[in-house]
Amino acid sequence: MSTATNAPRTVDDPAVAAVLDWWDGHGRPLPWRPSRDVYAIWVSEVMSAQTSVTRAAAAWERWMARWPTVQTLAAASLADVLTEWQGLGYPRRARDLHRSARIIATEGWPGDLTELPGVGAYVDAAIRCFAREDPVLPLDVNTRRVLARRFPEGVDTSGDPWRAGQALMEFGQRVCAARPACTTCPVSDGCDTGAAPAATADPAPRAHRQARYEGSLRQRRGSLLRRVLAEGEVTLSDADREVAEGLAEDGLLHLCDGRLRVPD
Repeated sequence: MSTATNAPRTVDDPAVAAVLDWWDGHGRPLPWRPSRDVYAIWVSEVMSAQTSVTRAAAAWERWMARWPTVQTLAAASLADVLTEWQGLGYPRRARDLHRSARIIATEGWPGDLTELPGVGAYVDAAIRCFAREDPVLPLDVNTRRVLARRFPEGVDTSGDPWRAGQALMEFGQRVCAARPACTTCPVSDGCDTGAAPAATADPAPRAHRQARYEGSLRQRRGSLLRRVLAEGEVTLSDADREVAEGLAEDGLLHLCDGRLRVPD
């Protein structure tokens, strides 16, 4: 069984190296992986949050073809941005990308990316690792699961930060998942999870089950937003008032003279 020590593992540790070797042979060819452009990686991370990687990859290629730089995104209208975002869910993420792009186009990139709307600690770490190749390990739920189960002492990625970040994250998505594939895991020896039944072994916290979408507030918000985008404007008297007021409060719609429109 694994035993925590004070010193984190390094990329030369045999078990960590085995995870990296697994990724070399099994990593998905995601379209943003060849890039080290901060904007491109930022968009990929925002899209991948709460969206399947396959859907995010297709959306990222369309987005980057349309707005290849932060300046081109800043020049776009919010209506165009929200229309392009349809299908990815949680349009506030698109709103924050657009707001941030306009800040950057006017003031330049901040030294601390978390000063931008919607950029939290995880996205900041992901950009630093995957765009700048800084020795920072982005801690999403998948990476945290791998660390909790197999490397509780942590992993020092400074010897190969970009590759280690990619490998540990994807390993947590596809092998050391919520229901782990222990029989095909290259580092199952010495792992607490590998010694327990796969259906019950999961020392890492599980995500809460997502609430029913049909008829939910989220569905009603998406429906009204799509309608305004398609029609240009909708009268408040012909809309779900609770949803309309919430979208206006979030800056996704503008309410004026009893009419709902997308802000400029």
